Amino acid sequence: MAETVTNRGKARALQALLATLGANAQMIVITGTQTGVHNPDINTVADLDAVASVNIHGERLSLSGGAVAEDDAADRASLDYANLTYAAAPGVTAQGVALIDGSGANDSARDVLIVFTTGFPVPMDGGLNVNIADLVRAS
Repeated sequence: MAETVTNRGKARALQALLATLGANAQMIVITGTQTGVHNPDINTVADLDAVASVNIHGERLSLSGGAVAEDDAADRASLDYANLTYAAAPGVTAQGVALIDGSGANDSARDVLIVFTTGFPVPMDGGLNVNIADLVRAS
């Protein structure tokens, strides 16, 4: 029923996400294929891993430095975190990354929130740098 979400409303929604995730915000690397990873019915890391030819790289990194910015000039708000660096993994190709809530006891209880594949695939032979600029933007 909402017709307009104000910039403050966008910022508060992202602040609520930031507060909910807290120290449990993590990023995982998707390997194998991108096919099927953007299915909106994927709920957990186990669901993502169950997609045909998709694998989850073993290194999971916690996000830090979370901050929300309200941008009135552009009529949006954004959630940002510090950049991440994954260790070298010779022969492994990253097909994308996913933001997860890592608070669950196992992958069937860890929620997948967002999947990113733009700019991928990327070989991980020399490591993988994930430059996070506005991880989530509400426009």
